Amino acid sequence: MQSKKEFLRERLRAKFFVAGKRDPHILILGLGALGGGVGVARFLADLGYTLTVTDLRSKKELATSLAQLKKYPRIRYTLGKHTMQDIRDADLIIKNPAVPLESPFIRAAKKKKIPITNDADLFLTLVSHGRIIGVTGTKGKTTTTLLIKHLLGKDAIAVGTPGVSFFDIFKTRTLPRWIVAEFSSFDLDLVSRGPSNAVITSLFADHLNRYGSFAAYAKAKMHIVAKHTQKDRAFVWYDSELARHFPKAYRGKRLWVSGHQLPNYEKKVSWRVSRPAIALAVAVARSFGMSDSVIKKRLVSFNAPASRLEIIRTTRTTVFIDDTTSTSPGAAAFSLAAIAKKWETITIIAGGEDKKFPDKDIRVYGDAIKKYHPRVILFPGSLSVKLKKYIGTVERAKTMTEAVRLAQHTKGAVVLLPGATSFNMFRNEYDRSAQFQKAVKRLQR
Repeated sequence: MQSKKEFLRERLRAKFFVAGKRDPHILILGLGALGGGVGVARFLADLGYTLTVTDLRSKKELATSLAQLKKYPRIRYTLGKHTMQDIRDADLIIKNPAVPLESPFIRAAKKKKIPITNDADLFLTLVSHGRIIGVTGTKGKTTTTLLIKHLLGKDAIAVGTPGVSFFDIFKTRTLPRWIVAEFSSFDLDLVSRGPSNAVITSLFADHLNRYGSFAAYAKAKMHIVAKHTQKDRAFVWYDSELARHFPKAYRGKRLWVSGHQLPNYEKKVSWRVSRPAIALAVAVARSFGMSDSVIKKRLVSFNAPASRLEIIRTTRTTVFIDDTTSTSPGAAAFSLAAIAKKWETITIIAGGEDKKFPDKDIRVYGDAIKKYHPRVILFPGSLSVKLKKYIGTVERAKTMTEAVRLAQHTKGAVVLLPGATSFNMFRNEYDRSAQFQKAVKRLQR
């Protein structure tokens, strides 16, 4: 009987490797400081492949990721740079999401016809598509992924969420009935065929500094339904942008989901869980035959994930909320509307760097600020300059500590709601969250 290791190696050989090549050399282009490449490196090393891992960051910057690979002495590293020699030596390149498709190293690999893939496409190569429920969207994909898994219970596992590798699935003795997988647009860039069950939560302009246009970004998102057949399904939240950009020639069964399909017990669910997440997760669970009584019981017990409208501290007069994952103006406007349903007095800590958002999207966030009239504290950055034009009076803060101190005596809700990246101040959105939570916890009681 073929072992799991032999089966996985055979699947990889059939798709990526030249017949008869006994020991292909794999290059992981970008390890990632948050451990994004650790899962695939560990997985491939366990399968016995020869690996080179290369990253523009230094050994010190990658210390956390490298520590997780210490037990694999055969992995070779090129750190602080990428090299063309590593490209030439590779039989397969696994591209980290942070490496743009326009990279000269990717162009060189394409010219030499070296196969290029990424974690998501590799994962989809190795697992039956019928088992996978793939979730994407500009806003709400992590919450929706985890909520679907929660409703499906022990028959499901969630992968691809922040900090959880797609390849963690192979640590299980047997594959569960359902694998609920979160896919970012960068994950979907190289996906040749989407999972049989696709869920799309939202579509706002984002990452236009990488994609160049909203149309290109939307097209990347729609790779989740690539090559769907009549047997496949897409659960899609109904809004004008998704209706406009969903493939017109889609061959599968498209199921539009809207607020009209919310269960009558929706108000018993935490306010942190959005209406699209609830409606989509319930639609998926019902489609797999789950009863409403089981869905209701599990739905009301769901805890929303961290850093997504997460209440991190409550004082006698003020509640501090972390929504660092609202990294686009559209997502921030969406969150602000949810917060305004709970609190009349709001202070937002916002702004940072632009990702070439269209002015109309920045105006959407500005209009939401005008509508709910929160006090606004802005970080430095190109997005902040543009946002200021639409909202009038603001206060400024050069550090997270300063922003939190300015906001500390405010009554009501104080929310980290950037609507932007902050690479000019923080390593990433999770570093921004950590600094916000640290500054809040330092405040005198």
